[in-house]
Amino acid sequence: MKIKKLLLLSVLSLTLISCSNTNDIKTSDTDYTEANNVVYANPGESNFIADEPDPWEPFNRRMYYFNYQIERLLITPIVNTYKFITPDFVEDRVSNFFKNAKVLNTMANSAFQFKGRKSMRALGRFTINTILGLGGLFDVASKMGMPKPHEDFGLTLAYYGVGRGPYLVLPILGPTYLRDAFGMGVDSVVAGKTDIYKRMDLFSSSNTGLTVLRGVDMRKNIDFHYHQTNSPFEYEYVRFLYSKYRGIQEAASKQ
Repeated sequence: MKIKKLLLLSVLSLTLISCSNTNDIKTSDTDYTEANNVVYANPGESNFIADEPDPWEPFNRRMYYFNYQIERLLITPIVNTYKFITPDFVEDRVSNFFKNAKVLNTMANSAFQFKGRKSMRALGRFTINTILGLGGLFDVASKMGMPKPHEDFGLTLAYYGVGRGPYLVLPILGPTYLRDAFGMGVDSVVAGKTDIYKRMDLFSSSNTGLTVLRGVDMRKNIDFHYHQTNSPFEYEYVRFLYSKYRGIQEAASKQ
């Protein structure tokens, strides 16, 4: 019985992180705006939206529709309930906590790429927010003008010349590329190994309850809903926009 409950919670937590890669399109407002500008600054380029490589398109379209149904029937009601019962101040603290914990992943991937300066900046940001920001509940580092570096294992693979591979829409997790799908798995392992809260015998940031809460928090910060455009070409547009967004991240990673 306990195993069944844990399995159910695990599935729920994955569901709540639906579009975790689509959601990254909104993680950084600057990157999202820049990616949109790519589309509108070059009207002629819109003719090539449908030409984005997509060798697994039949599978991807089925997963896109599946994710739409999961979002409509399960994710949106849960997230709306969370937003209704949780004060904005508490929501912000929860968001800051998870963003702070994620910085350690950037630190690790920066080190994998031998980017010592970026790795130290990430460590400095994490240290300041953890100590002065009460465990990451407050983003003190941003108020001090510290940058928000980002790296993930997909970008680490790109650094070493690994191509994106085919475009892929994962069940529950949403749009990504084959390379980055593998990277997500590695990042999950890295997150477990760098769980400082667990090492301090406080709690595990990857326990079931926090994993579910992380999914809720992640999804409520995403200004995206499947089929919200009512356009027959939404699938192509999302694929095109995600490709441009990931390109922006890859370019930023090289700097």
